[in-house]
Amino acid sequence: MKIPSAFSGRRVLADRTIRRFVLVTLVDSVGSGMFLTASVLFLTRWAGLTPGQIGTGLSVSAVVALLLSVPITVAAERLGVVRALVLLQVWRGAWFLAYLAVDTFPAYLVVCCMLGLALRVIGPITQSVVAAATPKSDRVTTMAMMRSVQNAGFGVGAFAGTLVIGAGSRAALAGPIAFTALSLFAAAALLRGLSVDVVPAASIRGSSAWRHLRSLRDGRYLLLTVLSGVLVLHMTLLTVGLPLWIVEHTHAPPAVVGVCLLANTVLVVLLQVRASRGCDDVGVAGRRMVLSGAALAVFCVLLAVSGELAAVPATGVILLAAITLTLAELWHSAGAWGISFELAPTDRRTEYLAVFNLGTILQGIVGPPLVTALVLPLGTPGWLMIGIIFLVAAAAVPAVTRRPSPQDSRAAVE
Repeated sequence: MKIPSAFSGRRVLADRTIRRFVLVTLVDSVGSGMFLTASVLFLTRWAGLTPGQIGTGLSVSAVVALLLSVPITVAAERLGVVRALVLLQVWRGAWFLAYLAVDTFPAYLVVCCMLGLALRVIGPITQSVVAAATPKSDRVTTMAMMRSVQNAGFGVGAFAGTLVIGAGSRAALAGPIAFTALSLFAAAALLRGLSVDVVPAASIRGSSAWRHLRSLRDGRYLLLTVLSGVLVLHMTLLTVGLPLWIVEHTHAPPAVVGVCLLANTVLVVLLQVRASRGCDDVGVAGRRMVLSGAALAVFCVLLAVSGELAAVPATGVILLAAITLTLAELWHSAGAWGISFELAPTDRRTEYLAVFNLGTILQGIVGPPLVTALVLPLGTPGWLMIGIIFLVAAAAVPAVTRRPSPQDSRAAVE
């Protein structure tokens, strides 16, 4: 018998560890929302960087995270997951304060890489803690609840950041940076004292973090990581593709960009838990990924159509596209959590989750240039091309999840 999602949510929050993690997520996301709102103005006006330098720093940071996040995640697990999370939040807070001293591109590059790497390590460790602290049936619900809280926090932080930077002074630009650092120190304090038992595999405990990574030999899991990485392109479409298309290729007013982003935030807060229902079953999770790919394909068609319309109908089609893109995000997140949890061996869950996270990191490297240099210039053919790619990637997910992994084969022989 399936437990109704509302009851499941209340049961999840009854756990002290999860309540604490939800609160940490809120505190962290409010600070992050303030930073994201103020970051470009801060880096250009305070630090004197060019937009090109900012973009280069983000790209280099993503490459560093791609290369180092898995071994560092495994090494962090050996310290104890809670202790590692506390140290990582303190680390992030310290590097955010370092932003206040940035006045050259090399200094910005170092700070950006240190922050980006820590953020990518925190994600899989947090998932591992959720898996250890909750029953199998509550893991995806817990992640969905944290995602909803995260989006709410981003919204609050972005609004507050907009009010602060509106003052236009140098001190106003530094305020969100300092607040973000303080929020991360507060998150670290909230995490102290929690007790969660995540025991790394014996071979990892006794060896270098660079060796004995079984996940890198699990073809099924790696293929699912790539397929998920294709679908997670919804992140770049929301933050880069959709705004640039609206402003440069349609007759819709630029203010529609803000409406689309607001609609996305509100819908994720309201619907993420519901969209995740049943995804503790890997079959259901795979079907949600298929829905995500289909929604992304519809989004691409709608955007292609919007470029040929007058202002009013184009606005309506774009808003419908933004809702469709949000549905794709909701279904992808739910499916990805379910698949990454259920197909990761218990004794190596943190390692496997870190590998699955590589799909998101790779999208952050490939996605922006793909959208800006290929899809947008091609217009309608570009949108249709990438829409077909989404459909193919999503359709492959259920078949790959049913394929036995090397570990399954060895277990069957034994």
